Order: sequence, then C-alpha cells, then structure tokens
Amino acid sequence: MSKLINWKNNWFSGNFQLFVAGAQKGMITFSTWRSDAESMFEDKNYQFVNEGFWQSRTKVIDRKTNELVAIITYDSWKSKAVISLSSGEQYEWRSTGIWKTQFTVSNYKDVHIMYSASSNSGAISADTGSELLIITGLFIKQIYNKRAAVLVACFIPLITVSINRH
Repeated sequence: MSKLINWKNNWFSGNFQLFVAGAQKGMITFSTWRSDAESMFEDKNYQFVNEGFWQSRTKVIDRKTNELVAIITYDSWKSKAVISLSSGEQYEWRSTGIWKTQFTVSNYKDVHIMYSASSNSGAISADTGSELLIITGLFIKQIYNKRAAVLVACFIPLITVSINRH
C-alpha cells in the first residue's frame, strides 16, 4: 500500500514541514549558513552532515543511537545522488522532470518513492515505510536547489559586468 505525504517548504530558510492526512508528522530544519540539517519524521530523528568541497558527501546519523545510518554521494554534473545505507543497500535519487519538479528514490527492485514539487509544496508517494529514505529524498532536493542558487548568484555579476562593458 502506498503512503501519501504532503510537504511545504519555506523558500527563504529551505526548511520543510511534512504532513500525513493533514497533520504535521515531521520536519527538516537546515542550518543557517550551512547545508547541514536536522530532521524528524514520525518517530525517527536524523542529522545530515555535509563533507567535502561542494559538499560532495553527506553523512546521515540516527540521533537516537548516534550511529551512521547512510552516506549520500552526489554527482556534481547531473541531478543524481546515491544513498548508501549502513546495511549495504543502495538507492538512487534522480530528478525525472524537465523542470526539476519531479524526482525519485529507488533501488529499481522493490522500493520506489515518487516526489512531485511546485514552488513551495509538493507530495510524496512511497511504497516503503522507510522514514530515512523519504526524508533523505527531500534533503537531496534542497541540496541541489542550493547549488543552483549559488551558480546563479555567481553568474549574475559576470553577466552584469559584460553587459555594462558594451
């Protein structure tokens, strides 16, 4: 049976609220100056800690046990990431829509989570009860959104300078 979760996103902070049947059941809160985050969904609580240049890896830590439960590795050239669980299982996060409004987390066997997004809200359809995978999919979305914003912020001054020269 598929689980349906709705979410809302605060565009300025990047924080998410997650709702099941209209009741808030979780959230993701991002650090102010970094892309690290704390999350809670139903009875699970995770911390996301980014590492490396351009934050090429993220460690996911279970806050109740303080154990490393997953590592996320990002593909810098594509909207794609690999979620490697401590159990050895691997899942792929990939953007599927041309406007980056749809994305999935899947192992291409028995777990498939579909996300759809509008400007500041969306829905999740999951055929798994894994809170970790559901939360991780939204976290990765926000990491790629922040990367796109940084690229735009870097190119605007260059475009402005080149326009003003002519």
